[in-house]
Amino acid sequence: MPKKLNGRDRMDVKILFNVPVTLRDGVTLYADVYRPDNETPYPAIVNRTPYLKDGVSPVAGYFRSHLLAACGFNVVIQDVRGTGHSEGICDPAGHQDEDGYDTIEAIAAMPWCDGRVGMMGESYHGFSQLACARSNPPHLQAICPFMTSWTKFPAIYDYGIFSPVLFGWITGRALERERYYPGQYPPKAVRQMKEYASHMDQQVAWLPMKDMPAGNVEGVPELQFHRDLLENIDNDEYLRSIGRVEGFEQTMVPTLNVTGWNDFLRDKTIYNFTQFRERGGNEACRKGSMLIVGPWLHSDRLEGVIEGTDYGPEGSGDGFGMTEKLAQWFDHWLKDKETDFTSGSPVKLFVMGKNIWRDEYEWPLARTQFTPFYLHSAGRANTLLGDGVLTPELPEEETPDGYVYDPMDPCPSNTGEPFRNMLQDQRPLQKREDVLVYTAPAVTRETELTGPIYAELYASTSVRDTDFVARVSIVRRDGTVHRLGAKLVRGRYRNGKQAQEMVPGEVYKFRIEAANTSIVLEPGEAVRLDVTSALFPDADRNLNTFGRVGYEAQGVTAHQTLYHDADHPSALILPVIPGDR
Repeated sequence: MPKKLNGRDRMDVKILFNVPVTLRDGVTLYADVYRPDNETPYPAIVNRTPYLKDGVSPVAGYFRSHLLAACGFNVVIQDVRGTGHSEGICDPAGHQDEDGYDTIEAIAAMPWCDGRVGMMGESYHGFSQLACARSNPPHLQAICPFMTSWTKFPAIYDYGIFSPVLFGWITGRALERERYYPGQYPPKAVRQMKEYASHMDQQVAWLPMKDMPAGNVEGVPELQFHRDLLENIDNDEYLRSIGRVEGFEQTMVPTLNVTGWNDFLRDKTIYNFTQFRERGGNEACRKGSMLIVGPWLHSDRLEGVIEGTDYGPEGSGDGFGMTEKLAQWFDHWLKDKETDFTSGSPVKLFVMGKNIWRDEYEWPLARTQFTPFYLHSAGRANTLLGDGVLTPELPEEETPDGYVYDPMDPCPSNTGEPFRNMLQDQRPLQKREDVLVYTAPAVTRETELTGPIYAELYASTSVRDTDFVARVSIVRRDGTVHRLGAKLVRGRYRNGKQAQEMVPGEVYKFRIEAANTSIVLEPGEAVRLDVTSALFPDADRNLNTFGRVGYEAQGVTAHQTLYHDADHPSALILPVIPGDR
């Protein structure tokens, strides 16, 4: 019997287990289907995941398969190739276009489907949607790529940068695989994977990276992808061959892009939205695409209390009504219904500090006042005890700052604070001599920052290649320092994908999009910029040699210089929102 919930009829639900889809190369993938408990055909919503259809995510995550099914959808949770029940070898990039296309068309032909199909999912299964949409299966009508990018696996940060933690990711998938296909890997390989997984900090520090034991376990074919990726990290033709390139112009369906201010793929997801609106392959994609940004972490739970910070009753996915928003999105695109959600503003932002949701119409906001705060010091901005400041005044003649970057002792990407990832206190990192710290005066009234934050840095180095990192944080009234974002740029790719040596001593200008945010600073809080040369191990350390990434065991020390004078006005550019809105 239909039941009312939030004003919507909800039907009883049944589950079809291990529904097979045979692909063009003969590999069979398996899915569980949550659907209304009757014989009526309904539209389908497909989630292609490497994180096990048998896990808790399909019912406990934001998409709540049983609730969406009760709204009149077939919710299809499929183990991707080489994971869970599905056959084949797990390949984080290859086959996504073809496997997605074949899956969508097979689901559309099922007797319980009415022929209209959408997709949803975050992270890896966000990329699997992007790849599928690029291939244009005829029955795909709309997608919801959460917390993702076209290029996540080749480089979270930018072109030519490898993330050694990826070997740990594939090890986790392989060990999960043992539950479903016991004996697929030699016993020795299983023992080695478990051993390396328990000491992954030692593994990611291995030099050269190509010889990392965790990446070279015999009998684990899944590891070949990351070895090939490392070998070809700056080979554009290879990246194109595995589908790790943008496909905005090839995408013909509307996209619901969702991320969180504390998601490490936040900036990539926001970029996706802006590019779909500008470069989408047709009007439906360009005008129909939307963006939602909550306070959330990179997770399927969309929790409103993150690492001890409470974002209020509307901060969680449940408080926002994410499952209902998804139902309205698919009601519109799969059932031709008009809903308040899909006819409203294309951008919905959670404003941290105020802990409220706000409708907007573009990104960045048209009313943004991009305000430069210039770097100043007397030449000793090293550590949080140094003399680095940020002010609106242009610099004149000032002594540059410098630090020594030793790739054998790189600045970590996190502080190691237990139970904290994005909101960890940054002060332990800011005590390092290889970190320059610049702090703005504390605000005297509520100040909203909403939009991209840019760092424009004039820097030189003593070596042929090196990295620079801009990290932006908020200094709270109690002295704790919470990161808004960080971005690493690689010197050799300062002009694009053609590697070019840096000339020692030559000054280069780097424009770095360090973060996107929406936050209201309270009186007494301040903005801080750190500059350093590593985010390790999230990004591989630059050995400063202009050598081949991953193939060298020794680095050289770099002497870095950051300029802030009349000819080199280094600045942090903040997206200030006027207070008279």
